[in-house]
Amino acid sequence: MSDSINYIDNYFTGALSDVEKSDFEKRCAADQSFAKEVAEYISMRDAINEYLKQQKREDFTTRHQELSTPSNSTKIIVLKRIAYLAAACILLTIGWFSFLRHSKSQLIAANYISDNLNTLGLNMGVSDSLQMGITAYNSKSYMEAERLFKPLTHHPATAPEAIKYLGLTYLADKQYEAALKNFDQLASMSLYINPGQFYKALTLMERSEGTDRQQAKKILQQIIDKKLYGYQQANNWINQF
Repeated sequence: MSDSINYIDNYFTGALSDVEKSDFEKRCAADQSFAKEVAEYISMRDAINEYLKQQKREDFTTRHQELSTPSNSTKIIVLKRIAYLAAACILLTIGWFSFLRHSKSQLIAANYISDNLNTLGLNMGVSDSLQMGITAYNSKSYMEAERLFKPLTHHPATAPEAIKYLGLTYLADKQYEAALKNFDQLASMSLYINPGQFYKALTLMERSEGTDRQQAKKILQQIIDKKLYGYQQANNWINQF
């Protein structure tokens, strides 16, 4: 179980100190990814509790009817109901751990993005148009950043940087398919330092839908094996989710 989920569970079970509770609530307000994880925890917890309550009500009603009408098969029926309830709880538990794995990869990605990609550096030597796009990105004007970066992806002199920045713009704006397309295009380019694969894995981790997590892990392993851009970070991540 992830440390993040333990932390959330400790908050709702009263295991945190007053200072820790205050820090938890501040993080919920400041960290959108963490707030989403908290909401999913509450939803899952409430769903499990409601399911178990409903099963108890149904079990009580059934057992009352069975006791009111004795028969030789009463014990068998009760045992079957217990078996069905146990199986349902196992399925819920599997779903819960699946959620934990996916939320962990999202949390890793969200933390990296927050620490490294919320603001892009203004590099010396890039074109004025690229600088304007970066400025728009840093002010979170993602539609404007997209408008400025797109034309530059078609010019050889600016294409690598523009494709990278456009992909990051789509990632920041949660346009995951467009981001993946740009990072694939970037990864296919012959560059001395190419972050395309790393950003593709990051995007898959952030989205964490379907087979995204498995694909991200495969890409991270390739990055580590070939010592591509971000291989040290990939090595830190790969066994965490």
